[in-house]
Amino acid sequence: MLFRGTAAVVVLFATTGPAAAETEARAGQWSVVHNDRRDSYDAVTVTPGGAVWVAGTRRPERGSTAQSLLLKGGRSTFKRVTGPGFRVKRLASASDTRVWAFGTSRYARWDGKRWQVKPWSHGRVDRADAIGENLWVIENANVFPPAGKAGWKARSTLWRLKGSAWKKVPTPIVVKGLDAKWAAGSVRGKAAMARWTGTAWRAVALPAIPSAHSGQISELTDVAVDGETGRVMAVGWVAWPCGGGKHSFCGETLLLTGYLGGQKFEVRREPGFQPRAQAEPDGRGGAWVVYDAKGGGSGFLHIGVDSVEPGAFPAPPNQKPSVRDLAIQPESGSLWAVGATPSGRDGTIWAHIP
Repeated sequence: MLFRGTAAVVVLFATTGPAAAETEARAGQWSVVHNDRRDSYDAVTVTPGGAVWVAGTRRPERGSTAQSLLLKGGRSTFKRVTGPGFRVKRLASASDTRVWAFGTSRYARWDGKRWQVKPWSHGRVDRADAIGENLWVIENANVFPPAGKAGWKARSTLWRLKGSAWKKVPTPIVVKGLDAKWAAGSVRGKAAMARWTGTAWRAVALPAIPSAHSGQISELTDVAVDGETGRVMAVGWVAWPCGGGKHSFCGETLLLTGYLGGQKFEVRREPGFQPRAQAEPDGRGGAWVVYDAKGGGSGFLHIGVDSVEPGAFPAPPNQKPSVRDLAIQPESGSLWAVGATPSGRDGTIWAHIP
């Protein structure tokens, strides 16, 4: 794959109040469409009909306690709406009447008129994905520390909502990301993938990682699948012991692309070791990979048909918000990302409209 310049980004604002700013997304580039210095955004989901739901918190005044916040909007305007009565940390949706919100001890479904709240008796929800008729939750997924850790082992639990009951699902890999019928993760310290047959998850054979170091471990953290062609694109990392001191491990970015039975790995020095990288299909046969940039903010890799383009998310003046979650509107190619600065303020919503 080749670098071919840097994808375009834009920041424009039309001030709508003392704290918030909004503008309409420009076609073909990442744009900041909403920014509110009072807010912090953690999760986003987009329904097939184009409704964008955003969850987070708001601090109306400096020093005040953060309040749970739920926004709903579209191409340029976001309004606060009634939430399920608890702080929402993860969102998923399958339609305008099948929107799910997950908190610490409760979860809820929006049926188009009201929230139906139920207890959540399991662990921390790290990912929630509505895929076809299935609602999946990845629970208690750990992250390899940036400085490395000898003896680290990946862990997570996968749950599936079947009818009205949650069932723990056996998996041949430790799952960290899901899309379509694919799961990304690792097995015994090696990057791995699995595929859903409709009744069970089965491991998928992968090629060898091209570069190898003594004591190397690897993991795939997320996967994106093009719905039309079936092309699979995944992101992860490789790490290996490289001496003492503060950073006892070195690492690089790991990309996987291809089709069932014909995938290949690529190891990239830049953007370096990214244990929290996320991926989402772009609706045009490629995918967006999002990661925390050095010095603050977020960067991206856009995986195209035959190239990989690096870039950075635009930011409002004097702010460096980082992307915490992203989602695609099914069958449209429109993508949305949300985040905030490390201080828990400057909530930002980005959009990429074809």
